[in-house]
Amino acid sequence: MQFPASRPSKPQAHRVPRSQAETGRPCAHPQPQPYHAPHKADTFAWIIEQEFVKIDESNRNTEQWIYEQRIRFPKGPERHDIEERVRRRMWEDMMKRYEIEAERWSRHEEQRKAAEERHRQRAKIAQEEMRRKEAELRYREMLERRRAEEERQRIQTGLREQRRLKTERTIIDAWKRYEQNWSTLATCSGPLAFSDIPWPTVVPPTKPDDITIADLSAFLLSPLHSPTQMAKDRIRSAQLRWHPDRFHLLGKVKDSDKEAVAEAAGKIARYLNDLNRRQVSPFLEQMVKY
Repeated sequence: MQFPASRPSKPQAHRVPRSQAETGRPCAHPQPQPYHAPHKADTFAWIIEQEFVKIDESNRNTEQWIYEQRIRFPKGPERHDIEERVRRRMWEDMMKRYEIEAERWSRHEEQRKAAEERHRQRAKIAQEEMRRKEAELRYREMLERRRAEEERQRIQTGLREQRRLKTERTIIDAWKRYEQNWSTLATCSGPLAFSDIPWPTVVPPTKPDDITIADLSAFLLSPLHSPTQMAKDRIRSAQLRWHPDRFHLLGKVKDSDKEAVAEAAGKIARYLNDLNRRQVSPFLEQMVKY
């Protein structure tokens, strides 16, 4: 193997700082710096750098050694032995560099995997926290909907109760007014208008068509008044008042309203007969069974 001729590098003169007596000026002494503990990553990088410095110095020593051997053994078997030793030494240097590079790559790969694992753990924790917060939010929303529904039901129940009480009070007041008006009209001489007649309905009608059998039944057969009278007794008492042969108020009605009052009184009489038949029919059915 032939090696190119190389010139050894000229050594550099080492400069020694002159004293204060030589320069006439005071020497500047470096100020002590505070100690800072090196980071692990910085320490590892420094170790790798020192390894490369050693390899570089080893390469320079190898080149110097080759140069010296070329001068001592320019030809012959000694030269061949030198070349073999050189190749072996270069191989060892290359393997040393490879081992250092492999060690650095291995540490870098371990750090990368550790960083990925930390990232996965943080992502897992963040996802679990997000799921926990979403579940808590859904639970709170469910509670809010439940409270809102309970409040709505409470309000609806209260409104229904208010309407029920109002309806009951209206029926009770209407029945009291109905009986009082019949007592008053017994001594009244007239003339009477259509609105002065005590009609058997909760809401006083303004014309004959306003009277229905449902309104008549709801008023006369309501459980809110006359608790001691049965349904058939209430119907019988009403028939005695509204039968055409017993309805004496028609003579006290003014002429302009007589026709409407007569028509309304006739409808009430027919409705009472229908209600009486409905009350009697179940009784007859029971008698047939026996």
